[in-house]
Amino acid sequence: MKKLILGLLVLVASGFSNGTNNTAKPGGYSVLTIDPVNSNIAWKADKPTGTHLGTIAISGGRLNFTCRQLSGGTVNIDMRSINVTDLSSPDKQKLESNLRGDNFFETDKYPQARLDIVSVDHKSEPNYHFVTVNSNLTMHGVTKRVVFTADITKNAVDQFIAQADIDIDRRDWNIATSNIKYNTIIYKTVHLHVTLQANKPTERISSL
Repeated sequence: MKKLILGLLVLVASGFSNGTNNTAKPGGYSVLTIDPVNSNIAWKADKPTGTHLGTIAISGGRLNFTCRQLSGGTVNIDMRSINVTDLSSPDKQKLESNLRGDNFFETDKYPQARLDIVSVDHKSEPNYHFVTVNSNLTMHGVTKRVVFTADITKNAVDQFIAQADIDIDRRDWNIATSNIKYNTIIYKTVHLHVTLQANKPTERISSL
């Protein structure tokens, strides 16, 4: 009888142990490389007489994942690529040259901008694929904190796709603040729609 009871206890303990192992979440740390071809920023700037639209290229970067969840990373932005899409030649080229010049982004002096993801809150939004991103945006020689909501549309081992709408105050980065005319007629808020794709893991480190 004692042997029978001992055998049952062993089987029960074994069953609980196997159940725990089967429900364990995958761990680890991984890095995906940002795909510049499928990533970009669409911008929108308003003024009393209308709106201008355009794009800025994302030149690269990397995203960090902990236990398959976005946890950090760096997004590199090529400010020299700033493009105007709502105008045609010659007004298009004229505005693009002005945006790259001393009145706005001074891209000869500050050719790159960078978004550094500091932390990601995966429990802040009611829908599971929305997350709150805490980041630092470095642009025009100035670094400021930016917090926004990102919509993760794909999160696989080998590919990540997300998009986000971000509103920034251009004055925080000294954009068009030195020119009285532009600082007066252009509204302070610039709207950014970011599309980001990352893939091809570059490294994978042992499980946590």
